Amino acid sequence: MLSSIRIQLITVFLALITLILVQGFIARKNQEVLNEGISFASKAVNDVGIVKELERDVVDLQRNVLIFKENASKSAITRFSRLMVTINAKLDKLAQVDETGELQDGNYILTRMKEHLNAYQQNFTQVVDARSERDNLVARGTLADITALEATLNDAQTQGKVSPAMVEEAKITLVRAENAMLKYMMKPDMQYIKSFNEAADSLKELNLSSEQKLTQRIERLTDRIKNDFFKLTQITQGNLFLVNVVMAGSANEFLYLSGELAKKVSTDSEVITKRTYQTAEQTQRNGELFSFIAILLALAAALFSTFRILEPIRSITEVFNKLSKGVQISNIPGSRRKDEIGKLAKAALVFSDKNRQTEKLLDESRSMNSQLEGLNKALTESKIKAEKATASKSIFLANMSHEIRTPMNGIIGLIELAQQQELSPTVRGYLDKAAYSGQILISVINDILDFSKIEAGKLKIEEVSFSLHSLFDNLIAVIALRAKEKNLSVHFNVNPMLPPQVIGDPLRIAQIIMNIGNNAVKFTEQGRIEIAFDGTLNEKGNRLNLTMRITDSGIGMSKAQLDRIFKPFTQADGSTNRKYGGTGLGLAIVSQLTELMNGRIDASSTMGKGSTFEVNLPLRAFKNQPGVLEQTPQLPVGSVYVTDAPLLPTSYCTQIQLSSENVLTLEEAQNTPSLPDYIIVDIHEFGAFRQNISWLNSLLDTGKSVGLVMESAGSALQAKYDTLWKGPLIMHPFTPAQFERFVNQVISKDSNYEGQHFNEEAEETPLEGHILLVEDNNINQLVTGEMLTNLGLTFDIAEDGKQAVQKLENAPQYDLVLMDVQMPVMDGYEATRQLRERGFTDVPIIGLSANAMKEDRQSAMDAGMNDYLTKPIKQKSLIGMLRRYLVKTKR
Repeated sequence: MLSSIRIQLITVFLALITLILVQGFIARKNQEVLNEGISFASKAVNDVGIVKELERDVVDLQRNVLIFKENASKSAITRFSRLMVTINAKLDKLAQVDETGELQDGNYILTRMKEHLNAYQQNFTQVVDARSERDNLVARGTLADITALEATLNDAQTQGKVSPAMVEEAKITLVRAENAMLKYMMKPDMQYIKSFNEAADSLKELNLSSEQKLTQRIERLTDRIKNDFFKLTQITQGNLFLVNVVMAGSANEFLYLSGELAKKVSTDSEVITKRTYQTAEQTQRNGELFSFIAILLALAAALFSTFRILEPIRSITEVFNKLSKGVQISNIPGSRRKDEIGKLAKAALVFSDKNRQTEKLLDESRSMNSQLEGLNKALTESKIKAEKATASKSIFLANMSHEIRTPMNGIIGLIELAQQQELSPTVRGYLDKAAYSGQILISVINDILDFSKIEAGKLKIEEVSFSLHSLFDNLIAVIALRAKEKNLSVHFNVNPMLPPQVIGDPLRIAQIIMNIGNNAVKFTEQGRIEIAFDGTLNEKGNRLNLTMRITDSGIGMSKAQLDRIFKPFTQADGSTNRKYGGTGLGLAIVSQLTELMNGRIDASSTMGKGSTFEVNLPLRAFKNQPGVLEQTPQLPVGSVYVTDAPLLPTSYCTQIQLSSENVLTLEEAQNTPSLPDYIIVDIHEFGAFRQNISWLNSLLDTGKSVGLVMESAGSALQAKYDTLWKGPLIMHPFTPAQFERFVNQVISKDSNYEGQHFNEEAEETPLEGHILLVEDNNINQLVTGEMLTNLGLTFDIAEDGKQAVQKLENAPQYDLVLMDVQMPVMDGYEATRQLRERGFTDVPIIGLSANAMKEDRQSAMDAGMNDYLTKPIKQKSLIGMLRRYLVKTKR
């Protein structure tokens, strides 16, 4: 068995490995001992540090107790409670005893420290309760009794039972008593007790009235005043004794015990450190011995390998080289050995036979290559078939979306018409839900159609000039509305340096960001959503790399789910569709649109904590533009920002000249005697607003300009803010344009300042005309006809394109034609071509179709139509279209 080289080498290497392992074990034990010593020394240093911190915390406790004793500050109680929690946590940390049990005596000290700390906390609780009892006694006892006595005297004077002079003298005596009581509360001195009692006794000695019943009532009130004041002095003296004697003693004993604990920890640390070094030295000596033995064994293994293995292998390698060149060798060295070298030498004898077998295999390989070429050809044909199948699928999806849109036009149109009628709340609720469901279905159809366009290669990216302000307005209008329904906080942050006018495809960019934003709202149950726009310009200033980032605190995703979300018809998991709905196409379309615009999309997420999507798009930009916020006016120098947690981004504060030196907390601002004329105040919730509204209104009354920055809130709560606050106000989320208007309102001290802004709602333009409605579907005839009637327009109906041509030829009095595209007998394209050929060139023809492809619109234009509307037709879209061609002339 030992004749095998493998066994020999294994034996040598096992011995070497064993020594190395033993050496490693010894080194590890040595390191563990050192680590334990270092760890204990570090722990001792930390423990001493914690003890010092405890001493500072106890001093801070005493300070807060004295603060409460002086002014009954609730913040002092809060700080006291926090300090108690901190001190207990530090004591618990110090109480952790290591396995050596070195700190056993220290635990006794810690137990005594906890006892004193608990007693200190109980005493403070008594102080707080006593202070509360004292305040109640003053408010409802002594002061209330004095007020009652004054009222009694006034009534008696009014009824003529007591002379005015006597009432005046009694009131002076009451004022003396009240002043003595208030001075005693500020400074507990025996002279004030004496002054109070003298005043009370003087009041009893006054012969105010001869009427016995009134005299008895006055005496009862006087006695009650004295009794309440006596209770007040007892409570005050008890409080002073607790604070100055009992609690001070507990604190001093605690500080003494902390010093003893620090000494104990330092002593134990020195003992363990010394023992650690002794153990380490012994372990190191053992390691050096085993290292020497391992070196000797390694040298023996090297010599054995050289003469027994490496040299014979070199000789047999030369033999194989000669055999590979066709040289015949009769004598092979090592063939008599019975180990692996001998087996290798015998293998060389059959090397020539293997060469012949290799040639045979080479011929077989050539034959297989021929077969592989045939398979590749078949694979190419299969690929072509698959591409045709994909195109057929896209056409099918487009046709299906058309067939669904046609009846959906009737459904959504009828619902919209019904919503305009007077209805009961229940029926209106049903219709609102039906309209919402219809919009969801249209969204699904649009997703399918967009996906089919992209997959068929028919979706084109436009290059037009557009304003980022318009994109921001639409984004906020859609996402914020949905977020308000779930009471989610939405923050919108834009880099002030972004150029406002860029060149790209605004519709597709809005589709990308709104899809991601709506997903963020959909999958977030509570928390906040942050939307950020950033970007960098190239050196020439004509190229912008726009970065759009949306972060939510929703359900999040795993790594496996992240890998699937950009695939079509796929969601994070099966339960997502059941709970949240959707086609699984939204993010697939977002990814494909981003790719079509040469951009990049990245996503990161943590399960249960939320997700972040970042989209980078290259856009063209106009040179030398001021940023979206660069023209925002700056607040006057010295203006302050009042906030406990800033709601305005740092870049916005810098833009309007609000530096970090001008930031005050709410408490600091209220305690500042003189604030500047211009103030920005953060309001995080309605409770804080209601609590501080009096102070805020007082600032307005003194002529200061105060602008409020609000956290996101629902519509009802926003209405309350508007009702209670008449100054400038802005609520998250807001666009740069809204922020600029808000700053102008603060500077101008005019909350109604609107500035220059674009009003998207055009003036209501009266319409007049007689229309030919060409539509083969009865429901769509009803829906479109009712919309036209509501607009004050008259119309006739044609069932197909042939009837439309005939009606125009017979009675050419129509001001406009609404022409459906797909109809029996004659479609809308052919009817339009015939009308144009027969001279009806001035009549506007508007195409109506459920086909939403860009090519469909172009086909309508090529047939001679003036414009094109996609079904389902919304009344707002129809009005906008008709205003271009039918305007009522003024008379």
